[in-house]
Amino acid sequence: MSKPVMIIRSTALVCVLVLLDQGTKYVARLVLAGRPRIAGPFGLVLTMNTGVAFGLFGDSRWILPVNALLGTIVALALTWAARHGERGLAAGFLLILAGFLGNFIDRVATGQVTDFFWVRGWSVFNVADCLVTAGAILCGLALMFPGRWGYRAGA
Repeated sequence: MSKPVMIIRSTALVCVLVLLDQGTKYVARLVLAGRPRIAGPFGLVLTMNTGVAFGLFGDSRWILPVNALLGTIVALALTWAARHGERGLAAGFLLILAGFLGNFIDRVATGQVTDFFWVRGWSVFNVADCLVTAGAILCGLALMFPGRWGYRAGA
C-alpha cells in the first residue's frame, strides 16, 4: 500500500473512532442523566470527570497543556512507527491517538470528560479510554513479541 493511501486510511480510521467516542458520549448525556442503568456487575452510569485517569488531579489547570504535549508525542510516535514498518506499534499508537483525541475534545469543549461504562470494582470509563487501553496492549504485544506483532508484522 502506498504511503498516501496509508495516511488517508489511518486518518479516516482515527476520525471514525473519535466520532464513535463522541457519539456514545452524546447519547450517554441524553439518556443517562440522573438515570443509571445497572445490571449485575455492569452498568451505564453518567459521570463527568474533571481530572485525569480515575478522577485524579481534578480541576487542575495544567491538565490541558500536558494532554496536548502527550498527544503530540503519541502522534510523533505513530509517525515514526509507520515510517519504520512497525505495524503493531503503529496500530497501537493509532488507537491511543484516537482515544486521546476523543477525551481531549471533551476537555477543550467542556472542561470535563464524559464517562459512562461502569464495571463493579472498577472506575467509570468511556470508548476513548477503551481505545487507549487497547492501543497500549497492542504496543506492549509489539514490543514483547516483535516477530508476530512488531516490526513488519504480517508483511
